[in-house]
Amino acid sequence: MTNKTDLILVGGFLGAGKTSLLWEIAKRLNKKGKKVGLITNDQASELVDTSFLETNNDIVEEVSGSCFCCNFGGFADAIAHLQEANNSDIILAESVGSCTDLSATIMQPLKEKYSNSVNLKQLTALADPVRLKAVLKDHSNSGDYIIYKQFEEADVILINKIELLSEDELNDLVEKTKKEFNNENVLTASVKTGEGLDVWFDYIINSKKEVGRRIVEVDYDTYADGEALFGWLNGTYSIEKEENFDELAKNFLANLGERFDSLNLNVGHVKFLLQGANEGIVGNIVGKKETGSLRTLDRQSDKIFLTVNARVEVHPDKLVEIIKEEVDRVFAKVGYKQEKLNALIPGRPNPTFRYREIVKL
Repeated sequence: MTNKTDLILVGGFLGAGKTSLLWEIAKRLNKKGKKVGLITNDQASELVDTSFLETNNDIVEEVSGSCFCCNFGGFADAIAHLQEANNSDIILAESVGSCTDLSATIMQPLKEKYSNSVNLKQLTALADPVRLKAVLKDHSNSGDYIIYKQFEEADVILINKIELLSEDELNDLVEKTKKEFNNENVLTASVKTGEGLDVWFDYIINSKKEVGRRIVEVDYDTYADGEALFGWLNGTYSIEKEENFDELAKNFLANLGERFDSLNLNVGHVKFLLQGANEGIVGNIVGKKETGSLRTLDRQSDKIFLTVNARVEVHPDKLVEIIKEEVDRVFAKVGYKQEKLNALIPGRPNPTFRYREIVKL
């Protein structure tokens, strides 16, 4: 007999920091003795996010091949597996970064079909302040349309990366966001420094307000066009020798950033995991190369490998060319072999369910 599980769903566009948010919250919950389950989501398998989240020794389920909304059954199965595997007190789930309409396609069916097994919490949309500022000014193109709809349907908007803003800039952004989306539930945090994370989590877990309280109109033609702007690539490579991993990771991060910047490409998110026997290094690029970062993970492995996930506004064939050339440029010196490489343009969203009215609990 499993307990009724708290379920927290976090949306938000590519690069907003969803995975890092879940990792940090899970780490804090682990220290409190909570059993945590996590669910990742992507259009393809071989996710850096899954490997990263597993470093907390939590159980991670991966729903790949489509978004939660287009594979609701897979999402429900992942919830059930976590409940059975460790009787999770709390499940944290992050949706695909280019996905919207979560209230109509996920929140409402969860309320109707699974209220006996999960305590569904309010839907959070995580915001990168740079992209948030941009869509407040103009969301006429199909890519920004998705971001705008993510905020419009959210129960809670959480502005991340506040370390990038002055106090006046942040206050101004909060007020403009509240006004634009007619939503008083605008919170602020920095996953990098930890500021505001406990405030957000305590609000989400204890709030008595209605969950999934907004269903918005979504033009699926514009939505599909927005998703199709980005090429998606997931690849894995076996590495022959574990030598100078720090240098390899730094060079790969810098080279990728310079390459995308030189081509003036809009980077939704690029992540890689360089895994050695006793530690891993995660690289991350959002936007221009100045936003690149590295993080070392205490993580053992019996294999030495590189995993790359890239979401860039370019045709997938060109993205494959770039990644292949930069992998060879950096890793030829230690030897490598391509194991898997999958590149695609996301297909038109076709949700399993789409509710037009709010389900009352």
